[in-house]
Amino acid sequence: MTAFSKLSLRRSCFYLFLIILFLSWGCKYQTSLAQTGSSSADTKIIYRDQNIFPYVTQHVHASTIVELSNGDLLTAWFQGSGERWADDVAIMGARLSAGSKTWSKPFLLADVPGFPDINPILFIDPQQRLWLMWYTVIANQWETSLLKYRLSEDYLNPGPPVWAWQEDLLVKPGGSTERGIQPGDPFVKSVEQQIAQYKPYLMEQLKNLGSKIPEKWKSHWQQWSQRLLSHARGEDMMRPGRLYNPTGKSYKKQLMGFPYFRRMGWQTKNKATIIDNRRIIVPLYSDGFLFSLMALTDDCGKTWQFSTPLVAPGCLQPGLAQKADGTLVAYMRDAGPPPKRLFISSSKDKGLTWSPVQDSDLPNPGSGADIVTLSNGHWVLVYNDTEDGRNSLAVSLSTNEGKSWDYTRHLELDPRPLDAASRFAYPAVIQSRNGLIQVTYTFQNRDLQPGPSKTIKYARFNEAWIMQPCPPTKTNTP
Repeated sequence: MTAFSKLSLRRSCFYLFLIILFLSWGCKYQTSLAQTGSSSADTKIIYRDQNIFPYVTQHVHASTIVELSNGDLLTAWFQGSGERWADDVAIMGARLSAGSKTWSKPFLLADVPGFPDINPILFIDPQQRLWLMWYTVIANQWETSLLKYRLSEDYLNPGPPVWAWQEDLLVKPGGSTERGIQPGDPFVKSVEQQIAQYKPYLMEQLKNLGSKIPEKWKSHWQQWSQRLLSHARGEDMMRPGRLYNPTGKSYKKQLMGFPYFRRMGWQTKNKATIIDNRRIIVPLYSDGFLFSLMALTDDCGKTWQFSTPLVAPGCLQPGLAQKADGTLVAYMRDAGPPPKRLFISSSKDKGLTWSPVQDSDLPNPGSGADIVTLSNGHWVLVYNDTEDGRNSLAVSLSTNEGKSWDYTRHLELDPRPLDAASRFAYPAVIQSRNGLIQVTYTFQNRDLQPGPSKTIKYARFNEAWIMQPCPPTKTNTP
């Protein structure tokens, strides 16, 4: 055999080895893709973020985001000197046109002059109308909030939508109160029952935490439950009225409760959820009651009904996910006693009634979170994954409807002490038609203070970005 033949044989063997190695690796790779239900396109990591507008000195907070039918993204937030005490606060917005890489300059979406306008949400209803919902704080206290909304059918052109209708959303939970709150009122009864159910659960949670928890929380519970029942029963508005018995007869009673407190003060934070392409569920909460409620409409806002309240000390700002069997799961901010965890509750009747509120295993420092159900059934949760501070903003992915959260990445993480760290909070999350996950959130850059240091930040990414690398598992069973 000639030297040339020997060289050709070596080359042939080397190329054969490379082919075998490639085929072997390819089989393993395809097996891995089959096991994860992914495709080669799904494994391409996509991530991009940017500030929606340059840093400002004003307070900018509580953003929301929606995708329009032409592929544009529309976002909104509130902006002004402060929050409920600042009468110059207005609802601002910006648009990211399809195919563009930069957001438009901010424009005004809503403003009730001389009153704070807070916490907008945007969504498209089954009639393809754009909704902007928010609340106006009437007397500079959260308890005086009044829900408002605007509708638009002309929102695809550049700039702000053209609004065709504006109305107040008047909340009327519970039974008839024409002559005062009657015995057995369903709203009062539900609050009473849930307080009775929650007390032993809370005491057990506090007991498990042992010496970490001061006795003050037990007295706080007693004060909170008494105040809560007083508001639910209308004891803040005692007037002459009439009691009705089962036969329909009535008699005068001098001290009757009226339902002003439970009809005012409801607030928005997270987007509406639409089920069966018909029912719109708007999550609400009350800083007065320190619990949550759902507003439901089956006719695109002509008439409304209201769920049983979701009662626990400080369970606020629900975000909704949906299981394959139709069960809704609410994840709520924890503004109450330890342990500081996202609250959860579930509904099997399309949002009308809700299970007793309990803690999840997901940490929460008393800050807003949001969740979205992806088209493949996975859940994506965006939240501050700490018990104290807003210096860490995480994205967690559940592939089993919240039983576990096996993948977590951080949109923002500042390891410095809390008094020096930047702050990231109040996320809003949706999935766009191209499959990407779209998030907006409050961004406060402490390194730029004093001076302009606040903006709303935008990020878009896919599941592949969340899934690398895989962190320790967080478990939770809704």
